Amino acid sequence: MAAEKTTSFWVWVFLILMLASFAAFIVFLDQKIVSSSRQQNAVEQQTDDRNKPRFDFYSVLPDRKVEITISEEQKEGIKNPSINKTSGDKVLLQVGSFQSTGEADSLKAELAFLGLEAQVKSAVVNNDTWHRVQVGPFANNSALSRAKNLLLQNNIRYMQRSAPQ
Repeated sequence: MAAEKTTSFWVWVFLILMLASFAAFIVFLDQKIVSSSRQQNAVEQQTDDRNKPRFDFYSVLPDRKVEITISEEQKEGIKNPSINKTSGDKVLLQVGSFQSTGEADSLKAELAFLGLEAQVKSAVVNNDTWHRVQVGPFANNSALSRAKNLLLQNNIRYMQRSAPQ
């Protein structure tokens, strides 16, 4: 017959002491966490009290008035606050010049995909026919600025020209 192995009484006592000390350690950490969070909340409340405003600007602000001197030119701009002011001259953007009509039409189609309306105008220079792709004319600065930004974003070089009257 095989001899039965029995565990010693001291092994059981040691195991129970280890479990009890682990449980005590967990309770100790829990108490530390709770006490530190209470201290942190107290510190936050103290700092909140120090940071409170001494006056309520919502009630004070409507009573304040500031006098600003404005020139006549600026007053005219305030009366007509349009960003869309007309430029003195009408402006064209020439985005290409080609000897082939196919290349000019291709660029015109590319510009149409960008939302810009282009025209192809032919001109004879030194007995050669050139097809110029032009966008415009733009009567106001905001439309011109929008077109320039679209062209730059799509890496299309342009040349600004004044439109014939």
